[in-house]
Amino acid sequence: LGHTQCGAVTAVTKALEGQGHVLEINIPPLVKGITPAVERAKSAHPDLHGKDVISYAIEENVWQGITDLFMRSPSARELVKSGKAKVVGAIYDVGTGKVEWLPEEKTDKILEEVEANPDREMQKMAE
Repeated sequence: LGHTQCGAVTAVTKALEGQGHVLEINIPPLVKGITPAVERAKSAHPDLHGKDVISYAIEENVWQGITDLFMRSPSARELVKSGKAKVVGAIYDVGTGKVEWLPEEKTDKILEEVEANPDREMQKMAE
């Protein structure tokens, strides 16, 4: 679940465009996973910058979260593949309180791509 007016996505977008400010030392590890999402949004919409690309980056960040979940959790993948659970992306609009549900087909595609990725986690339990 992403949300509109996301400060983290906005900060990463500004930083990638050279408009950010120096971050406290604890912040970069927290937003490191957002960078690929912002880069994909910027790549898909090269004509957009700053606030104009942020809504796309927020959606890409939802997809990145789903990808990360599937890459790191064999159990989650197994539950989804067996039909015992669903993973569905959404964006919460903080201004209206409405939730926009994202296409489930994209989650299915992500799962398929992760299943083909040799770098996915295969071990279910911690040692």
